[in-house]
Amino acid sequence: MPTLTPAHITIKPRHLQFAFNQDIPRYWFANDPVLTHFLNVLSITFPEGERFFLDSVRAFRDKVDDPQRQKDISGFIGQEALHSREHAAYNQFLATQGYEKLVQRTERVSSKLLKGGRLRLTPREQLAITSALEHITAVLAKTLLEHPQQLAMIHPSIRSLWLWHAIEETEHKAVAFDLYKEISHQKMTEKNTVMVLGTLYLLAFSGYFTWQFLRQDGVLRKQPWRVVRGYWRLLGYKGLLQPAIKEYFNYFKADFHPWQDDNSRYLSRAYAQLAVAA
Repeated sequence: MPTLTPAHITIKPRHLQFAFNQDIPRYWFANDPVLTHFLNVLSITFPEGERFFLDSVRAFRDKVDDPQRQKDISGFIGQEALHSREHAAYNQFLATQGYEKLVQRTERVSSKLLKGGRLRLTPREQLAITSALEHITAVLAKTLLEHPQQLAMIHPSIRSLWLWHAIEETEHKAVAFDLYKEISHQKMTEKNTVMVLGTLYLLAFSGYFTWQFLRQDGVLRKQPWRVVRGYWRLLGYKGLLQPAIKEYFNYFKADFHPWQDDNSRYLSRAYAQLAVAA
């Protein structure tokens, strides 16, 4: 099965390493504790989550005969492995900001959930989870790439990490989906059910641990107005997640494919920004 990924898209791992130091403020996203901790929690899930994704793809790559798709799969695996490495480095830095026990707790719960997925789900269902969660990361990446005002609110000392991640999530956004579509033979009920369940788990996990970070900081008690404002900036009108909602629901369409939305036109600007930052 040929890929619908545009011919000009190259899925190439970028061996970047980011320095995380005390120049990074505690609330590095718009000086907002909610926005910052929401992304902190996602970052904590990435090292184990990315390994789960690449293992689920590796399990079926021998089913692919097309040389270009094999090349794309290799690029996907390389990119995800590097994302895992760099977010692990950031998570270690985050622990030094007084969050060591909470980071460890978040990692333990994330690892336990993923271990349960490996034990209880079939390899095809694991690939279905990967396809679904890759779509979620792709629409979040799109929000940052297509709305530069959001990216600009991230402190320069950490902006490059999220820009790099968003670029590569966009480049490989169809790899897991194409593979799952081929080996599942269009099992719409499974595809959509897994997306719903994966979303519920992700919302519960990220919501709970974002709240725990806010609780540790004391802002729930001392500055509740910052929490209310932060959740509005995350979920409300023109908030961080608002543009992603419509894109998220496209996944449930019978004819869905990630590259029906060709947002590659935003990559040139992102490449230039990353080159300047690097």
